[in-house]
Amino acid sequence: MFRDELATALRAEGRTVNTEVYKWTPFGKRYMDLDVWHNGVNLGGIEAKVGGSRYLPLQKLKDAWLDANGYPVQLVKKPDGW
Repeated sequence: MFRDELATALRAEGRTVNTEVYKWTPFGKRYMDLDVWHNGVNLGGIEAKVGGSRYLPLQKLKDAWLDANGYPVQLVKKPDGW
């Protein structure tokens, strides 16, 4: 699973990574694929996508709200050949 491969790569770079982390938003629950930390500082979340998997409008809305409230979210798509 790409999410787990990405988590392993980030851990190899010295990051602490948790998977499927719940985040509250006023638009409903949001589960981040990856929640990334470094030296005790939360760097934010990662939404991992593979192939034609869509980044849905409701996900985008929740992520924009999280970002505006101090929790940045990055979309990472699996590169061809990974």
